[in-house]
Amino acid sequence: MRDPFRNIYELLLGEDDARACKDISEDACREQPKSFGIHVVATTLSKIGDGISDVKLTLTWVLASLGVPPMLVSWVVPLRESLSLLPQLAFANQLRSFPKRKLFWTFGSITQGLCIFAVGVASLFLKGAAAGYTILLLLALFSLARGFCSIAGKDVLGKTVAKKKRGRVSGLATALAGFGTLVFGGFLYLELIPTGNAALLSGLLFFAGGLWLVAGIVYSGVPEFPGTTEGGRNGLREALSSLKLIVTDRSLRHFLMTRCLFISTALVAPFYVILANRYTDGGMGTLGLLLFLAGLANLTSGTFWGKLADHSSKHVLAVAGTICGLLALTVTLATTMEWPIIHRAEWYAAVIFVLYIGHAGVRLGRKTYLIDMATQDNRAQLVAVSNTFIGTVLLAIGGLSTFVSRAGVLNAIAILGLFSFIAAISALAMKNVSD
Repeated sequence: MRDPFRNIYELLLGEDDARACKDISEDACREQPKSFGIHVVATTLSKIGDGISDVKLTLTWVLASLGVPPMLVSWVVPLRESLSLLPQLAFANQLRSFPKRKLFWTFGSITQGLCIFAVGVASLFLKGAAAGYTILLLLALFSLARGFCSIAGKDVLGKTVAKKKRGRVSGLATALAGFGTLVFGGFLYLELIPTGNAALLSGLLFFAGGLWLVAGIVYSGVPEFPGTTEGGRNGLREALSSLKLIVTDRSLRHFLMTRCLFISTALVAPFYVILANRYTDGGMGTLGLLLFLAGLANLTSGTFWGKLADHSSKHVLAVAGTICGLLALTVTLATTMEWPIIHRAEWYAAVIFVLYIGHAGVRLGRKTYLIDMATQDNRAQLVAVSNTFIGTVLLAIGGLSTFVSRAGVLNAIAILGLFSFIAAISALAMKNVSD
C-alpha cells in the first residue's frame, strides 16, 4: 500500500519534483514527499483547531456565556499573543542543542489539545470569576506550548522540506484550514449540527482539542534526521542587548510606537463578542456565523492587502487602522442609540468580518514595513528587538485593558477605536520605506 503522505506530495507537486533538493540533506531529500505530506496534514489539523477555538471568538464566547467579568475577558488577547512570542526568543537556542526536534512540536501540539480539552471541562463545571481565572491559566499554558510549536515547526520544516516548497506547505495548510473553519461555522449557523444543547459549547472545544492531539501524533511521523547542534544564538539575550536601537534609531522607535497603538485592533475583538453574546440569543448558531465570517475575511483579505502593501506598507496600516476606528465608532453609536439591528446575529457577524479584514491589513502592513525598513545585515536584529518589545508591552497592556474594561464594554470599544485612529495617523507620519 502506497504511503498516503507521499500521495499528497505527488498529487500537488509531481513525482519527478521530489528529487529537486538543494538545501537539505540527501536523506531528507529522499523522504521529502512523506515529510511534505505530514507537514501539510498536521499543520492543517492544528490550524482548524485554532480556527474553531479562536481565542478572540470562541474562547471569548465561552467566557461571556459563563458570566466571566469583562476585566478578565480582556486578558485573553494579551496572554495569548505575548506568551506565544517570548518563549520563541528565550528557548530557540536550547532547542537547537537537540539533534532531532520534531517531538517538541508533537509535545506542544498535544499540550495545546489537552489545554483546550481542560477549558471544555471547566466550562461544564465552573461559572463566573472561578471559570475566568481557570481558563486564563489554561490559556497561558496553551500559549507557551504554541510558542514551542512555532520554534520547532520552523526548524523541522527547514530540515525536511526544500526551500522552494516550504511556502506551499503553509499556503496549502492555511487554505484548507480556512475552508474547514468556514464549513464548520456554516454547519453551526445552519443548525446542521445540533445547537440546542448547552453542553455543545464544551463539545466544540473537545473536538478542537482532539484535532491538536491527532496533529501531534501525525507530526511524530516526520522522517527527521539528526541536525547540527552548534552555532545557535540566544535570541532573547541578543534582543535585549540590541534594545539600545530603540533609543538610537528614530525610524524603528516610531514604528514600534505605531505598532503598539495598533494592538488595539486585536484587543477590541473580545468586546464585540461580548456584545454579540449579550444582545442576541447567545446561541451556537450566532457563534457559528461569527466563525464563518471570520474565516471568510481571513481567506479573502490577503490578496487585496498584499497588492496594496507592495505599493506602500504604511498606507496599508493607515487604511486598516481607519477601518477599525470607524467600525468601533459605528458599533458604539448603534448600541448607544439602540438600533434594532444590534439584536441580530448578522450584525455582529458583519462587525467581525470588517474587523478581521482590518486586522489582517494591520498584520500584513507591519510585517512588510519592518522587512522593507531593515537591511540584509540588520533584519534579524530588528525583528528580535521588535518581538521582544511588543511581547513585553502586550503583558503590560493586559493591565491597561483591564482598566479600560472597568469603564464598560462600550466605553472600552470607543477607547480602543480612538487608539486605532491615532495609530492610522501615526502610520501616515512614518518614513516611506517601500520605494
